[in-house]
Amino acid sequence: MRWFTRSLIMLALVWAIFAVSPYVALYSFAKAVQARDEAAIAERVNFGAVRISITKQLVTAYLNATGRADELKGTAGRFVVGAATSFADPLVEEYVTPEALMALLQDDGGARQDRAIPAPEGGLGVMSLQSLDQAWDVFANAETRGFRAVSFAVPPGRHADDRFRLQFRLNGTTWRVVGLEMPKAIEARLVQELIKRNPTAS
Repeated sequence: MRWFTRSLIMLALVWAIFAVSPYVALYSFAKAVQARDEAAIAERVNFGAVRISITKQLVTAYLNATGRADELKGTAGRFVVGAATSFADPLVEEYVTPEALMALLQDDGGARQDRAIPAPEGGLGVMSLQSLDQAWDVFANAETRGFRAVSFAVPPGRHADDRFRLQFRLNGTTWRVVGLEMPKAIEARLVQELIKRNPTAS
């Protein structure tokens, strides 16, 4: 009986550590962004997966903004997406480096000051979680997909359209960022930049 009780306690402890680990990963990532630690960011981000995530969001928003949303339907949809992706890639590639991603998420003027694409005030700079309300907000808005994927809406306390959504996936024993959904304001400005760069395609 004593062995059984100890086993239950050990299992409960292991589960508690696992359950809290993605939140620790989020906090560590936010601290790396705030500290402008490019090496630490590189260790915590799957840039290939993030590039695909941003491209999908941008291409969908671009087709909606140019009145071509209907082209996403049917068998021809994948060809339309493929064509849009081909000219979206150069723009997206500029944001999938530690330095560019750090600037995009920071509260110092957005993706890059020379681009005039400001992030919502606060960025990840409010991820210090200075109150229980902020901590609860992060927890309440977390979304899990099975045991190996979870996403967080940040900064806490803001409207859903003004938040990033960071998607983490467990790879071995390490949680890494594999997806990034941008706030609507940044999405809209990137769409305009894409239209400006490819006027004939729109």
